[in-house]
Amino acid sequence: MKLKRTLRLMWLSACILLLNTFGVLAQDNYNTEVPKDIIILCSTNNYNRALKVAKQAASHLHKKLDLRHLKPHKEFGLTMSESDCAEFGYPCYFARGDGNAFNDSYISIEYSDAYKGFAKGYYIVVAAITNVKSASLKKQLLAINKVYPDAYAKRTYIWFGCMH
Repeated sequence: MKLKRTLRLMWLSACILLLNTFGVLAQDNYNTEVPKDIIILCSTNNYNRALKVAKQAASHLHKKLDLRHLKPHKEFGLTMSESDCAEFGYPCYFARGDGNAFNDSYISIEYSDAYKGFAKGYYIVVAAITNVKSASLKKQLLAINKVYPDAYAKRTYIWFGCMH
């Protein structure tokens, strides 16, 4: 009976140690930048042109248009509303995907300054964010290139972690 109890305690201890180890490893992948490929339809320094392309792309590609309530801002590029920026200070802008680094597939306008490795000062019409060199990237880019032959994927790093 004592041996069974000892073995159970050892098993439980091993499980707890294993779970703690996985928790530490998971935290190592949090609050860091992760590589992603972004499918870009257009880049321009004119917000109205980007908006026109984004609306057309949503219609032609049958994708949702989500401008994320962002508005152009003369000095900052894009910003959320003053009330949405209350916690961070106005103006404020978070790149698409920041915080969760999820893959997604919708049309938006983003500001290039927020992405590592991108030229500064451009509004970019984005059609998707995918894992690097993934099957999803290849499939989406193939479909998008039928309508937008100049569309391309560009590698960047997106923040995965706390946004405070």
